[in-house]
Amino acid sequence: MAAETNVSEKAVWSLDPAHSKIQFSARHMVISEVTGNFNNYEVNVKAGSDFLDSEVEVAIDVNSIDTGIGDRDNHLKSADFFEAEKFPKILFKSTKIEKVDDEEYKLYGDFTIRDITKPIKLDVTYGGTITDPWGKTRAGFKVVGSINRFDYDLKWNSLIEAGGAVVGKTIKIECNVELVK
Repeated sequence: MAAETNVSEKAVWSLDPAHSKIQFSARHMVISEVTGNFNNYEVNVKAGSDFLDSEVEVAIDVNSIDTGIGDRDNHLKSADFFEAEKFPKILFKSTKIEKVDDEEYKLYGDFTIRDITKPIKLDVTYGGTITDPWGKTRAGFKVVGSINRFDYDLKWNSLIEAGGAVVGKTIKIECNVELVK
């Protein structure tokens, strides 16, 4: 008689890049926010049916940063910020997921910029799972959080006459992700 196993099979989910985006924003001169996104990234997810046992890995190509201003993008890629030539990837690897309710989760993981890894907690809103018109299973998520850029040695700054910094230290992260099983 064969022994029974209770190992849940994890499905592999692929990113739908046409319906996904990784964005960020930072305060600019105290009075406004500048937003941008990364155009190239990989998201790998293995998950059971309830997503609680998910394994999530994200690799972002720093050179794909896009704020709409080429000179600013080049400055962000320089040694003043990301130093993209030496540190071409931003990485995230999940360590734990907690379910708050049917739509809200907390995603914990290790976040790496410039080879500096710190723990991070992200808020996840689960939009649901559907079968699309072509028979594929899709799931949607919104992920938000923030980091202190100084924790990752992104310390460039200058002060303005009014006493504030040109770039705020808190970076907001917002991702809209659609996955296909």
